[in-house]
Amino acid sequence: MSGVDLSQSPSEKLPLHVFREAVEARLEACSIEELRSILRSLAGRIRPSERLAFLQSLHAPPDSEAPPPHALLDDISDLAHALPEKAKEWEDFWPETDPLGPYAELLEPLSSLFIRAQEASERGQSALARNAYHALFSLLEFEDPRGQGLRAEHLSQVDFPEARARYLRAVYLTTPPEQRAPVLLQQLRRVRSLLPRGPRPLVQEWLDISSEPLPDFDLFLRDHVALLRERNDPDADVWLREAIRLSQGTRGLRALAFSEPGRHPRAFLDLLTALEREGTPQDVLTTAREALAILPSGLPLRAAIAGFLASAAGRLGQPDTVRAARWEAFVSQPTLPRLLDLRDALPSEPERAQVLREAARHLESALQKPRAPSGSMAALPGADDRLEAPAHADHRLLAQAWLLAHEWEPAQALAAKESALGWTYGDNPQGLVVPAFLVLLSRQPLELLPRNVDRLWHQALESGAQAGDWYSGEARHDEALRERLARAYAGALPALELEPPERERLVEWCLEVARKRVSSIVSRQHRRSYGKAAVLLAACAEILWLLGEQARGNLLLAGFRESFRRHRAFQAELDEAVGSAPPR
Repeated sequence: MSGVDLSQSPSEKLPLHVFREAVEARLEACSIEELRSILRSLAGRIRPSERLAFLQSLHAPPDSEAPPPHALLDDISDLAHALPEKAKEWEDFWPETDPLGPYAELLEPLSSLFIRAQEASERGQSALARNAYHALFSLLEFEDPRGQGLRAEHLSQVDFPEARARYLRAVYLTTPPEQRAPVLLQQLRRVRSLLPRGPRPLVQEWLDISSEPLPDFDLFLRDHVALLRERNDPDADVWLREAIRLSQGTRGLRALAFSEPGRHPRAFLDLLTALEREGTPQDVLTTAREALAILPSGLPLRAAIAGFLASAAGRLGQPDTVRAARWEAFVSQPTLPRLLDLRDALPSEPERAQVLREAARHLESALQKPRAPSGSMAALPGADDRLEAPAHADHRLLAQAWLLAHEWEPAQALAAKESALGWTYGDNPQGLVVPAFLVLLSRQPLELLPRNVDRLWHQALESGAQAGDWYSGEARHDEALRERLARAYAGALPALELEPPERERLVEWCLEVARKRVSSIVSRQHRRSYGKAAVLLAACAEILWLLGEQARGNLLLAGFRESFRRHRAFQAELDEAVGSAPPR
């Protein structure tokens, strides 16, 4: 469909001019009957509450003249005068329950004004669009004595990145060529401040908003680049790299990256991305190697560059280079996904175990070094991602490495030093190691684990996926990481064999830890954790039953029932965990 890749995610944002061109191409290709069939299909998907609006949208827009420009600007001015008046009404609201307070009733009229500004932009009224958006953005900068006001993130019905792109394009079209670079840079910074936690405004967005080319664009890019070279801040770096890509392509990006690697290290990523899009894996591989040779060791950004190297080497059929690149990525930014990448680069479980032993030893060495105060994988100031943020090794990640390397003794020694509390959050590996040992002791396939062992194992995977200061907070990505982790253990745990004395030793240790944890939780009345305590206790009993020690498992449960007979909430959780199923 007019060059649109329909296989991409439906949630991926399509540039407006691409969308319109695709719609026109589709209309040209369809017969009248096909269009009727499409409309009937669309009508069948409409929710009942939206049916009237759908019918109204089927009418062709009237050929009326555009409303006078002053009408839109006057309405924006009226809303601007209403803001200070609304600020006086805060005494009627509780900020805790009504964070927008009196401003909430202005959301709908403000959103409508943004729509009208968009219509002015689409009609080609650039001066009006510029003035309207400028005034609307001023409304979002209003702050009352409480520090409150309307902000871009409050406008759920407004596509703010598109609104600012329309504004910046209007500024471009209404500014003399010789003044465009400084004026646009000033306005870029202004609209950036309106949505500081969102993606940066980019020149590409002005291009994508319309199929009409921008006049004197080459001249603007030349002046834009010259101006940005004089700046030294994260925003200017992003805009400079984009301007060079648009004006000079990969040749310009290469010159920028290799001439000033310390100042513009991300130019290497832009260059590698561009080369990858060109479909030249050999160029990607060569450039990634050159970049790694130049950038200092220990730089977290090396991990992303190593990712390009691994991808290109994989397409070129160079497994040794893939493995070396995965190792470089891991040591540069030790996270759980990179640990799993390291494991997955090898074909057999013994080879995987060997490289994970090396990874564990590397993590042990890293943990001996002083930790920088940042302590998280949060994005650095001015960054839209975490590619340059240091990923600090932690004990949970080290435990993962030892377990996946088939080394249960170092994993136990690591976990034995920790408290029986604090399994869910923080840096305590017990919440992973104890469940992993119970799974190992069960000698059951993961899909046939006893009920509570299975529940405990899934809890361990949930918290274990946060190992190594890496937790995206995006449900889809975090679920994929948990699934990868589960598959890794499905391969690693069956390969870990225990002798009878070792098995008994692990049973005793798991029971000791479980007794401490359950006793601490219930005696200190951590009611929200009663369910976790009950599942752990029942899981231990299930293991004893599986090992043929029915009496010992029953005695474990009976002892805690008696010790905490007055804690009814805990007793109820234990009843739910054990259920009515008889012991094995």
